[in-house]
Amino acid sequence: MSKEKLLSVNARTVNARRLQQLLLDYHNYRLLRDEHPLAQDIDRLCDWQAERLKRTHNDLYSNRRYHEALDFLLKDLYSPKEFTRRDADLERVFPVMVKLLPDTALHTIADLVELNLLTQQLDEHIAAVLREMNIERITEDNYAEAFRRCDNFASRRRQITLIDKTGHELEKYVKSRFISFSLKITEGPAEMAGLGQLHSFLSRGFKAFKEMGGVSQLLRVIMQRESHILEQIQVNADSPFTLPDNLRAYA
Repeated sequence: MSKEKLLSVNARTVNARRLQQLLLDYHNYRLLRDEHPLAQDIDRLCDWQAERLKRTHNDLYSNRRYHEALDFLLKDLYSPKEFTRRDADLERVFPVMVKLLPDTALHTIADLVELNLLTQQLDEHIAAVLREMNIERITEDNYAEAFRRCDNFASRRRQITLIDKTGHELEKYVKSRFISFSLKITEGPAEMAGLGQLHSFLSRGFKAFKEMGGVSQLLRVIMQRESHILEQIQVNADSPFTLPDNLRAYA
């Protein structure tokens, strides 16, 4: 969808206008990201971060109840790589969303877009710093040093808050039988309309959260651990990714 078409939509509510602006910001960012000179560095960073998160939350990741939901959180919300087609799909359906979806749903979608945009911007920043440091192999030590040099801890806290917030917001819709039914019957039409990746994203998230049977405990543990790691990096602590005993057990 072109920038002009996004702007032409009459967004009447605060949430609709916020989503419209975030999609415009995202649209502009993607145009730059597609030809970014740090593209390979960013991909390498995303891979490293995903593996670090799996190590930190290995007990959750190994738990059958949480595995699929955590996989969705890490791959689709926190550290997305294959996002271009999905996000373009979201732009395309924006005119329909503002007409048909309740305002609360637009608020949730806006949070998701903000989270994805913020994550990619933060990744770009740290990848640039790692390049300046001439880092060829990312380790916990040089990653933490690059993290501190970025000095964007307020944005990092916002990122953690958005993960928690969007996780709880998505759970509300998991309980909706109407949405469950809608996802099932729209798979074929979505593919035919060229919206397959967006539909797949929604379906995976819905299925993962539904089968987990409650997201509060999972998010509480993740937020506590990631907030602790963020604080340890900020104060230049030794072994900032090592969790204290009280944060190692999820139960």
